[in-house]
Amino acid sequence: MAANKLKSINLDTIKKLMNTDLSGLKSKINQKSQKKRKEVNKTFLSFDLGSEKIKIAVGKFYKGKFTIEKLITADTPEDSIQDGNIVNLPALEYFIMQKLSNENIKIKDAICTNNSTSIINREIVIPEVQEDEIDTVVKYEIQQYLPLNMNDYIIQSKVIEKAEIEGKKGLRTLVITYPDRMASTYYKTLTNVGLKPVALDISYNSLNKLLNNSRKINDSEYNSKDTLAFIDLGANSLGVNIYRDGNLDFSRIIKSGGSNIDVAISKTLRLPISEAEKTKITTGSLTNMEESEVNSIIKDVVDEWISELQRIIQFYRNRKIGNTIDKIFLYGGSSSIKGIEEYITNKIGISTEKVQSIDSINYSESIEKYLNAIGALIRI
Repeated sequence: MAANKLKSINLDTIKKLMNTDLSGLKSKINQKSQKKRKEVNKTFLSFDLGSEKIKIAVGKFYKGKFTIEKLITADTPEDSIQDGNIVNLPALEYFIMQKLSNENIKIKDAICTNNSTSIINREIVIPEVQEDEIDTVVKYEIQQYLPLNMNDYIIQSKVIEKAEIEGKKGLRTLVITYPDRMASTYYKTLTNVGLKPVALDISYNSLNKLLNNSRKINDSEYNSKDTLAFIDLGANSLGVNIYRDGNLDFSRIIKSGGSNIDVAISKTLRLPISEAEKTKITTGSLTNMEESEVNSIIKDVVDEWISELQRIIQFYRNRKIGNTIDKIFLYGGSSSIKGIEEYITNKIGISTEKVQSIDSINYSESIEKYLNAIGALIRI
């Protein structure tokens, strides 16, 4: 799409959609002054758009519970999404229209959630100022950390806690920068297929909302005060998100995913990629002590993931005295690899589980691939 067509979209509208969905990123220090938003008793269409798979959730969140009508997974049109960026709008738009028609989905209010290395989050310390001055100060300060043209980004911030800078009062603040061109293409895609964009979300924020509105994972209560790492095992990347005290504390993306295993199996066994992916799930196992070509390939790639994950965990621990991780949860497509949770537990030394159930979600089929799309349904 030509750049001038994208520019014709009202960016104030885009920013409003981002503000609507990332309201959880507003200051928690001044929460008492914020009015409680009403729950929305309405069904939405939520898209989690990945480079290899598109997940769709049709449902709503109301009075602390999800009502899920449909969960759908489909192959992303080839070369239409790269690292969260829509690069082939016509192909994606045609796919969405066909899919909604085939599934007889009539809902028009739509939400998109995604993640990308282009979406940057940083924790900075700013001088203590009034709440209405925070956005201005954050925009100035973040430019000292990131060599970006801030006019090309939608900026969201969340004050985590009060701090001191060389004896002066300050605010420790989480800042998220979202490319406005990326947001514009998502908005354009939805409107072009006859949908009404309601909100644009980021996957770690969708998950954060889901966690804050749930009490049990895998039928066990979890302590929101604990530090929990959630790893989204995607096709081309692993999203590593660490939550502490019910808030996002740290986020990184590892540029490797399940497709790395698929490609290696495909080359070694001379299989089509689709068959290699099936072989990975049906015959691969990290608990099987018998050596096989498939198991060796999976082990080699997962060992690379673990090496990167260990570096991220060590970096997180070194950021602040007392930083630790109490538990790791796995979700996403490649969490289906047999024995991956035990394998990571043994390698890293932190208890690791696959997400199999969450008490606020009552659905008969497996949900681990859909957590981002389901979390984005929360409209409070």
